[in-house]
Amino acid sequence: MAERYTIKMITPDTKDWTCKVQVVDKSRPRDNKDKTTKYQVLILQDEEENQVQATIYSTDITYFEREFAPFNTYLVSVAHVKVPPLGYENSLNKFIWTLDKNTIVEPVEEVKPPEDPLPPPRRLALTTFDTFEYQPKEFEFDVLAIVINGSPSTRTTTGKRIQEFIIMDKLKKPTKLTLWEDFIDHEGLKLFNQLHDYPIILARKIGKSSSGTSNRFVGLTSKFNTTIQINPPYPQAAELRTWIKTIETKLVSYKMKSTTPIGSIMLIPFEDEVISVANIQAQPPGQVFNVEAELSLARKYTAQIVTDPHILFPDVNLKLLLRTTVVLQQLLFQMKLQRKCCASLQKKFMKFASSSWNTFCYDSRKNQFWHSFAAATVCCVLHAFDLTMWMPYVPVFLQKLKIVSPIIAGDFDQR
Repeated sequence: MAERYTIKMITPDTKDWTCKVQVVDKSRPRDNKDKTTKYQVLILQDEEENQVQATIYSTDITYFEREFAPFNTYLVSVAHVKVPPLGYENSLNKFIWTLDKNTIVEPVEEVKPPEDPLPPPRRLALTTFDTFEYQPKEFEFDVLAIVINGSPSTRTTTGKRIQEFIIMDKLKKPTKLTLWEDFIDHEGLKLFNQLHDYPIILARKIGKSSSGTSNRFVGLTSKFNTTIQINPPYPQAAELRTWIKTIETKLVSYKMKSTTPIGSIMLIPFEDEVISVANIQAQPPGQVFNVEAELSLARKYTAQIVTDPHILFPDVNLKLLLRTTVVLQQLLFQMKLQRKCCASLQKKFMKFASSSWNTFCYDSRKNQFWHSFAAATVCCVLHAFDLTMWMPYVPVFLQKLKIVSPIIAGDFDQR
């Protein structure tokens, strides 16, 4: 009978060994980047919570199709143990395992005598929400979070499919998570259908999404090796589930506020927070936040502003933007009271649209402003939270419609 070992005791020189392990992660079968080989990656963990990466290749994936169910326990014997190739090292273990038809795999319930399964795993190496922006651009890390909102999948200007979700943990710092292509058909579809239950995800090997060629943080994104587990049986996930019950009313309110009239999502603070002027540049693009500032109008205003990489007038100064905010707030309030103003503004908008209204909005897809304004004016309804999305486009909005208050007209003339 093979001797029982823990993962850290097993080396390439170990003979006739057996190890009791639990499957704590399992990727979908996928092609390598050269599309020459299909493979599947697992993370196995023993009773001491030592971990090792195990890989199954080609036809062996089908051979083990009924084995290695996530969070089930198995006795594994005589896998191939080796040092990973240069550039493929991982932090779990200095060795990696390869599982093939010669590997013996036995569910603990079927051995004689039957053995108890390993308890739910606890070992996690998580990156916290307040450190995302400091992660290197190509670094991959793990996150445990609540999914609090999401939108249907769309396509980028290059034709790639994406789907966006808003995730959060107890730090209450909502962040966008973008899924790409195949992840939409599997994890994305499941998450979108479970939004009403606020699913908890353990996302492994996700990355930081940056703006253009810069390293500025704009959210999280799935990567080639990403895996996403929904409602995993970790005690840390159970703690999050208990916490969700204490803030469920706030989650419902947040979901409504962060959903635009056309069904897309926008990032807003989970709780009201006033940001100092000095910290404006530190806010991620797309983030809505509150700023309190002293204006030359000799009054104090708290104005909601959006930072966005696609601002059409990036050099507009803060004082001008805040002044414009006050004027636009008044304008939108009047439009809300007088429905006929909406129709009038829509006609003015139509004059400078290069094509039909729908085509113009489609061509400007990446700028949510145009979509939101179209939806709002066509329905003759302006929602209060639309204002937060439109702030970056206030200067061009006023110039195009030629509704420039005398208060700010001078500033525009100088520019």
